[in-house]
Amino acid sequence: MGKPDKKKGKGGTILLVILLLLVGVIAAGYFKPDLPVIGPLVASFFKAGAQGVDQSGLYKVKVMKVALDPQEFRDGEKIDIQVVVKRVDGEGKEKTVWESKQYGDRLATVGKDELTAKWDDRPFECAWKVGDKFIVEVWDRTGISSTKVAEWTSDPKGREFPLKTQRTLSPFKGGKTVESRKGATNQIVFEAERVGEYPVES
Repeated sequence: MGKPDKKKGKGGTILLVILLLLVGVIAAGYFKPDLPVIGPLVASFFKAGAQGVDQSGLYKVKVMKVALDPQEFRDGEKIDIQVVVKRVDGEGKEKTVWESKQYGDRLATVGKDELTAKWDDRPFECAWKVGDKFIVEVWDRTGISSTKVAEWTSDPKGREFPLKTQRTLSPFKGGKTVESRKGATNQIVFEAERVGEYPVES
């Protein structure tokens, strides 16, 4: 039988001691935040972890589907579903980053057709950082006049890019958003991927 490897055993003991010391330092800083150096360092570590990872950057976005509730319209009414996406930065400056009308009509007849539209083949890029918000407007572009029919606004305090997954639209009537009818299905679905850093000027 070979002799026990004393070096390997010694190395494991040293690693265990270092690990215990590290755990002790973190525990001391957590439970006693007033400790010099260690306290503030540990507190900032946990604060950063709680806030999550900053996802600011440049994103490629697709509008996978827009669905409007037929109860919000007159039966037999013809509508042209179109979307406008606006970004408002932390200083309140508004900029339109995408409009669907350049890609043709999305016509539907209430009571006959599903009031849905999609532009999954028309991706667009937009910048976002914490403090920015997006305003997503859905319009009926039929005829000479246009009517805003629904809207969704993101939370500027959110730390995740907002134009992704499914969002619930609020009907827009009388110059303001109103509560949806019970069981309403006003929704917009996004798909997004981060493609770069937040530009210096956007």
